[in-house]
Amino acid sequence: MPTYSQKVWGRDPAYGEVFYARATGKAPEMESSKATAKQLKGILVPKARVLDVGCGAGHYLRSLRRAYPFDFSYDGADVTPNYIRLAKKAYANDPLAHFRVAPVEKLPYAAKTFDIVMCCNVLLHLPAVVKPLQELWRVTKGTLLVRTLIGGSSFRIKQVHEQGTPKGKTDPVFDAKGEPKGFHYYNIYSEQYMRWLAGTLPGAAKITIEEDRDFDPKAMGTNRWPDKNKPADLTEIFNGWQVNNYVLQPWCFLRVTRTGRGA
Repeated sequence: MPTYSQKVWGRDPAYGEVFYARATGKAPEMESSKATAKQLKGILVPKARVLDVGCGAGHYLRSLRRAYPFDFSYDGADVTPNYIRLAKKAYANDPLAHFRVAPVEKLPYAAKTFDIVMCCNVLLHLPAVVKPLQELWRVTKGTLLVRTLIGGSSFRIKQVHEQGTPKGKTDPVFDAKGEPKGFHYYNIYSEQYMRWLAGTLPGAAKITIEEDRDFDPKAMGTNRWPDKNKPADLTEIFNGWQVNNYVLQPWCFLRVTRTGRGA
């Protein structure tokens, strides 16, 4: 039976196609993948082992390879089988890239396997972050880098899935209890909570949270899409902030370093 995440991200094959185009260079790099690569300056070194959880089609690896033109091994894990299929296709000739289907809550790796574990644009879409963060940390022996929405307060948000014009007498969007039949989370967590949660990770020596404003507005929003083809959930720019639909996105990088690892 498909998991929540598989149902959400496997429902629209267009996501995989876009990720694959980015991974293969047929589409521009994501602004967030370029920013993530910059975050790893001085941390990603030759022969390092990197794990990317929620890797999609491997589009973040493209940015890492461009920024760090030396040998390092990369493992990508994603809960959506189609994304992993596309990632293996995109990097079929890269002997240092490996991909497998795996959920963030139960990663199939031994403890402290990777020098760097990165998880970008994933935690905000999960029902909870405690177990995922603990599992990411379990397989980290050096630095954990997470990109997610972190602000002054915490919000639990459900973005309801609505498709087409309602027809007939059956409510296509909400059930009898008023709950959405289909949705995905779009959660924001407070900086205070995330610092506390990161501080509970055993062996965490240094915790930093940094705003991610490292993006080119010209590469986002309607600057990239003609109006007639604009996706409904396209990220726009408003007063220097990224906005998706009506949600202001306080993107941040949470970095946690283990004791003895440059803390």
